[in-house]
Amino acid sequence: MYNKILVPLDGSELAEVALPYAEELAGRMGSEVTVIHVHEPKVVESERIGLTYIQRVVDTTIKGAKLCSMKMGEGTEISVKSEILSGNPAEKLLEYVEKEKIDLIVMATHGQAGLNKWALGSIADKIVRAAAAPVFLIREKGSIPEPREKGILRKILIPLDGSANSEATVP
Repeated sequence: MYNKILVPLDGSELAEVALPYAEELAGRMGSEVTVIHVHEPKVVESERIGLTYIQRVVDTTIKGAKLCSMKMGEGTEISVKSEILSGNPAEKLLEYVEKEKIDLIVMATHGQAGLNKWALGSIADKIVRAAAAPVFLIREKGSIPEPREKGILRKILIPLDGSANSEATVP
């Protein structure tokens, strides 16, 4: 169902909380995973740093997804690729989702509330509101789960409102 999964990363440990979930989904469904990093255009050095960072993440994600696939008895070939873009993160991510026909976005969120969220803005909030693809938000709890040892996707709550769009998430 989800052939193309996108995982936006900003170089923080918080963003990487989403990786194990994307690995497990890819391992179970044979999905292609794209890890993407959007850097500020004015910082030339950030592109080089982003390349090194993204390649490390790709290597780790490939290993994790393959291990998950083998543990599930699937043995599915896992494809992980990377993209580095320059510009406004929310705008560039939304453009990429549309252009590449991404089926699912898996990303972390601080889960901030109140005035702080509105004052600072939230890339996750902008993506949820504007993306053409479903968004699987992972709320950071302080540590990265290890699905390689056991599946982390044991229970999923799916809120339904009776519409065809909401029921599309069930499969």
